[in-house]
Amino acid sequence: MATQKISPLQVSFAKSWSGLTKDTHLYNIFQNDVQKVMDTMVEVFNYMGMRGVQTLLGKYPTKVLDHDGEYSWKMKGDDRKAIAIVSYTAPDMAHPGIANQPFELELVERFFQKSDFLIFDDREYGVRIVDEGRPNGTTWIYTVEHMRPDQNFSIPAGLLSAGRRVSKEYSVTTNVLTDEFGGTQFSSHFEMRNDFTTISKEYIVPGNMHDRPLLIKMKTPSGEEVVTWTRWQEAVCDWQWMREKNNVLFYGKSNKRSDGTYVNKAGNGETIKQSAGLRDQISPSYRFYYNKLSLDYLMEVGLQLSINILPEDRREFLIMTGERGMIAFHKLIEDKVAMFQPLDSKRVYGGGQDMGFGGQYRSFMGPQGIKWNIMHMPEYDDPIDNRLRDPDSGFTENYRMTIMNIGTSNGNPNIQRVVPKGRTELKGYVAGLTSPYGPNSGGLMSAAIDGYEVKYMTTESVMLSNPLSACELIKNVATEY
Repeated sequence: MATQKISPLQVSFAKSWSGLTKDTHLYNIFQNDVQKVMDTMVEVFNYMGMRGVQTLLGKYPTKVLDHDGEYSWKMKGDDRKAIAIVSYTAPDMAHPGIANQPFELELVERFFQKSDFLIFDDREYGVRIVDEGRPNGTTWIYTVEHMRPDQNFSIPAGLLSAGRRVSKEYSVTTNVLTDEFGGTQFSSHFEMRNDFTTISKEYIVPGNMHDRPLLIKMKTPSGEEVVTWTRWQEAVCDWQWMREKNNVLFYGKSNKRSDGTYVNKAGNGETIKQSAGLRDQISPSYRFYYNKLSLDYLMEVGLQLSINILPEDRREFLIMTGERGMIAFHKLIEDKVAMFQPLDSKRVYGGGQDMGFGGQYRSFMGPQGIKWNIMHMPEYDDPIDNRLRDPDSGFTENYRMTIMNIGTSNGNPNIQRVVPKGRTELKGYVAGLTSPYGPNSGGLMSAAIDGYEVKYMTTESVMLSNPLSACELIKNVATEY
């Protein structure tokens, strides 16, 4: 006889059997179940913290500003500088200056004066300015002569080509009734400017889901075991919110045009501002691509970040990278020190048939006092957002190294989180017939629903004081789109 429903509410049917009863029969009638090893849900990928940037920023005080408008900071370079050559004109263009003939040198700006002695990119060659110069549109033309007694001496034409540069070495004049005095060069400060980014998030809890129990315990990112849906929902939203704030501080790219306007508008017609995150503030010329990383190359990068920028006693850098990058750093040092420490008693332990070997290099100090420390950047190991495969295994971002000067400048940190007063970390509830505290029995309502909404909003940014004190090492991997 065919199985027949006796009511629309029926969702299962009785089962019959005879003879020997086995465990399969109990499974079939739901009297037996798969044994649970644990009563807490296991996540396939754990949350991994994802707080690399906030861990770094947490070491320095947050800069609080009065409002959420643009903010700026001043920078100043050396008052001395090398000036680019536009062109030159000489009686003998192939041999400028031969037979001590004066010639004309056109520069991109007026920065020198009469009697200044200028040197070229090869400082073995130099010339003295013999007049006050004259304007030529936006450029400036000086008459110059070299100071060699050799009549056959001339300045190599290649040193005078467009884009080559000259700089002042000193001012040379007569010691008898001189009226020619070298001048002092000045360079004004320049301004760096960034915006704040405002981000938001929400979640909604229906009234019937308030305090709804979970059949299986869930563990929050902080390790707390929760047994109600609302607590789990709040914990997941808090974690995602933290991660989104982390992303905007690290990965955000400015949407401001050169004319000061912004690319995007919200649905209400108001401007959306997105500030430059940490990576976007690093100078583009300080993004270095490599095929094979070596300790010598790392030291060269350190010198470029240090020479004429940092004193020799304050050259300490932090490398933020993924776990594969940390292993690569370890191998660089291990290969280098192997010849000096064939047997390290601190790394070899035990004895006989119970020996072990271990350890990982996390810091290195090289010549000129340059010290490297390495820090795990969980964002670079995130399998959700990092999806470009690396041919050596893993993903390209796993190997990326973002390098920061972790020192101070005039007592101020090189990197800081910046927030407007009273406009950061905002969180509120819009309650209907149910609030976070339970059913609303005769109280005031903010929304005509049986449930409540949770709203998050923050306005914040990050400031890299000196864009030339940071860089990135990026593995040169061909990608296909």
